[in-house]
Amino acid sequence: MRRHRALLAGLVLSLLALYHRAWTQAQQCRLTVTLVDSQTQKPIPEVIRCFPREGNQTIPVTNLLARGQGLDDKSAIHDWYVMSSPTEVLLPRQALRLEAFSGLETELKKVAVDLTGQNQQSLTIPLRSFSQVSGQSWYGANTHLHLSHLNKDQAERYLREIPRADDLDVLFISYLERAIADKDYITNRYPLGDLKEFGSTGLLVNNGQEHRHNFGDQGEGFGHVMLLNIKSMIQPVSIGPGISHRGTDGTPLQTGIEEAHRQGGTAIWCHNNWGREDVPNFVDGKLDAQNIFDGGSHGSYEDSFYHYLNAGIRVPFSTGTDWFMYDLARVYTKVEGSLGIKSWLNALVAGRSFISNGPLLRLNIEGKDLGGTVELPSGREVSVKASASGRLGFEKLQLIQNGKVVSESKPQAKAGHVEARLDQRIKIDEPSWLALRISTQANNEFGRPLFAHTSPIYVKVGGKTIRQPEEVAYLVKQMEGAKQEIATKALFASPKERETVLSVYENGIRTLRSSGGS
Repeated sequence: MRRHRALLAGLVLSLLALYHRAWTQAQQCRLTVTLVDSQTQKPIPEVIRCFPREGNQTIPVTNLLARGQGLDDKSAIHDWYVMSSPTEVLLPRQALRLEAFSGLETELKKVAVDLTGQNQQSLTIPLRSFSQVSGQSWYGANTHLHLSHLNKDQAERYLREIPRADDLDVLFISYLERAIADKDYITNRYPLGDLKEFGSTGLLVNNGQEHRHNFGDQGEGFGHVMLLNIKSMIQPVSIGPGISHRGTDGTPLQTGIEEAHRQGGTAIWCHNNWGREDVPNFVDGKLDAQNIFDGGSHGSYEDSFYHYLNAGIRVPFSTGTDWFMYDLARVYTKVEGSLGIKSWLNALVAGRSFISNGPLLRLNIEGKDLGGTVELPSGREVSVKASASGRLGFEKLQLIQNGKVVSESKPQAKAGHVEARLDQRIKIDEPSWLALRISTQANNEFGRPLFAHTSPIYVKVGGKTIRQPEEVAYLVKQMEGAKQEIATKALFASPKERETVLSVYENGIRTLRSSGGS
């Protein structure tokens, strides 16, 4: 009898659920939405959100892919949905307001639509681009992405739809290991190298490796580095008992970095200055670029980039999002020739890059673009042409010389976006690096703090490059402190392991002290 009651109760609940679903659908309109480029009229993938005409509480669009899938925070990204055109959606039969955009180059489009009493309707939403970086050989990429707690079909849909709606051109996912937890890392199931199955989306996808060491599951250790465009997995993937629950701390990251280069790969340091082995590897020219804000807003430009640059070390800027694409963050590079994984990485290594989750930057000094070098026989004025354009407002566009603001301008409102410009001459009296950034407290559409910064343009004066003694001393002190910490905290199986790890820092200190500006 009890079993029969339970079955009956289950049947009643199922019928109620079906009735509620049918009733809900009866109260909704089938709206076919087509999103197009305003110039070409061709359909483009975008993100969209829906409001009541007079309200600010978003209306869920349940039959679209949630842009915030996989994220458990409370940020504004959860208001947005991914749409591939044309798409039929179910929305309430009432007056609504729709908002849409694609990537960083289009304006936000707001459209009013009245679905009151409508069973079926169609709507075309045109988006206008305010920037042409994509037409000038600049290509945007996310260099650091993992997915977890999704099944294979969900991961496939995520990788096919979200990067294109964000208007990315290149995407790097990567294999990584953490004891026990990595059983849910769905991106670990893809083969190493180029993933051709995503070619039909127009997106280039490469699967690399995150090579890393931690003291403890999450604690800071040697650090994390992305090894991209490699041909075979480099072992150990994760180093030490803190993260892998086995082995020792006796292998430096440098060993894996060198193997990646032998395979023709690229090494990008993760998480700004998080970790201990970044400084010696940049000093010895082992690292090709540095990610910042890849996995949150840890650190700042001043924490690492500016120290390196002032000490005379060239460091291209890069970024990604680590776990899920929680932001619009990407690094643009200017590619020479046709776009490919290798040509994109070559542009990054050459320093032809800027990072952003909002404004798009341009900088030219004496005819040289990002990554280039201006050579002056002696100090004199140089011409600076710089600009920033973005969908959202920011406080200032700033020109940075050797870590200091030397000029700035405020953006001006245009139709649907803002622009800021610098067109002037500045005096250069000493070897320098110059770069462009924005200053703001504003957030972007996904609720993340706006940022944008170019890689530098370098200036030689009288044949000499910048080398500030106080910054050299700072980096030496960083390596000395790291060496001392690792000597006391690390687990080594033998004196040889200890010597192998500590020699990375000793060599870095020796190299930096002995090198001079040239």
